Amino acid sequence: MHVLGVNLPDRKLLKIALTSFHGISHNTSRLICARLGFHDRLLVSELTEPQINELSALLSSPQSYMSSHASSSESSNAAAGTSREYNQLSNLIIESDLRREVRANIQHHRTVGSYKGRRHAMGFPVRGQRTKSNAKTAKKLNRVERRAFSTSTGSPFSSTTTSSLPTSQPPTPLLHSLRWRFRLANARL
Repeated sequence: MHVLGVNLPDRKLLKIALTSFHGISHNTSRLICARLGFHDRLLVSELTEPQINELSALLSSPQSYMSSHASSSESSNAAAGTSREYNQLSNLIIESDLRREVRANIQHHRTVGSYKGRRHAMGFPVRGQRTKSNAKTAKKLNRVERRAFSTSTGSPFSSTTTSSLPTSQPPTPLLHSLRWRFRLANARL
């Protein structure tokens, strides 16, 4: 069955099949099923047409669905856990919207020039993982992208900003070591 462009396998439990949406975890799937009144053992093939419509309405626009289907007793006597679950479902972002938001956040870090942005640009692990053994593949695969990314350096061997076009010849190891020696000497002054 297709819901909002995502294929949900018919033979799986609904709470497991909902995780095939980008941005829906097992916990979020459990909250969605509880909110819509679906039991835990419901298969995707057992959904009725009104249930499918209600599920697609919730997933397509969660804020408007949550505001229109909130009962008065729930909104006035909401417990701390219920209001947290309500907020989690009303702020739900899935599929292309989530991908677009993540891409924009990464691009923001790159343009600001933060540490996270530089690590993203170089293809290295961002959150402090080790690079001695596990980042070798990323270094090899992202080599062209790293050269093409514009950076600014204070080195006398290059202009203040390097061109965003890839160079025809990569720098030699001797030139690279001279650049680092110059940077270290300037850092000590």
